[in-house]
Amino acid sequence: MVDITIFIEGGAISNSSSVLTVDNSAIFRESFYNLFSQKLSPLEFNLKIQPFGSITQTRNMLLKIHKHSIKAVLLIDLDMPKEKKDERLKKYDPFETSIIFFMIQEMEAWILSQVDKIEQFGKIEGLIRKKQDKNIRDNVLLKNIHPEKIKNPGDKLDTILRQYFDVVKKRDKKRTSGKRYLKGKDGPKLIRLLDLNLLIQDFDEAKRLIDFIKKQQKN
Repeated sequence: MVDITIFIEGGAISNSSSVLTVDNSAIFRESFYNLFSQKLSPLEFNLKIQPFGSITQTRNMLLKIHKHSIKAVLLIDLDMPKEKKDERLKKYDPFETSIIFFMIQEMEAWILSQVDKIEQFGKIEGLIRKKQDKNIRDNVLLKNIHPEKIKNPGDKLDTILRQYFDVVKKRDKKRTSGKRYLKGKDGPKLIRLLDLNLLIQDFDEAKRLIDFIKKQQKN
């Protein structure tokens, strides 16, 4: 049994809907655990998911891993085009950067790569589907664009949700408004629906992460 921790950007305690609350942090851990367990069997890996808050804490996490000899990897947003990955890694010298893996360009790109999961999320959440005759995949924000090429995917996901889904307002059940994307609340729910096999096909970093962890069995 291999013990390994995946430290993931996110999980800051805040009242803001853009980051995770204490309660949603638990859902965040569970969602990523369910996702990665599709390839990393609980019979072979004692996998721990630990959100660590703001990306500004990355160097502190690398120091912690080094100082305490923790068998761990980091998964963070790149927040820039894939071509800038090496430039970004240089920011974390002199730490071991082979344990850093990126969601390119952000976590939401993973979600946008599987629009069927967005549809499934809408049904689970009881959202009202607009534009019934329109496939989300054909939206100009996504069509013929590799998910890694999507700039500001969090904003794009918010736009997609507002364009295709309405939510009934609690105070006045007769009124509806476009569904806004709440990163801390909706992000984990969407992540847990994703197909890891498809992520590995679409994102090199996702495949590299899984391959890296599997190699730890031999070390």
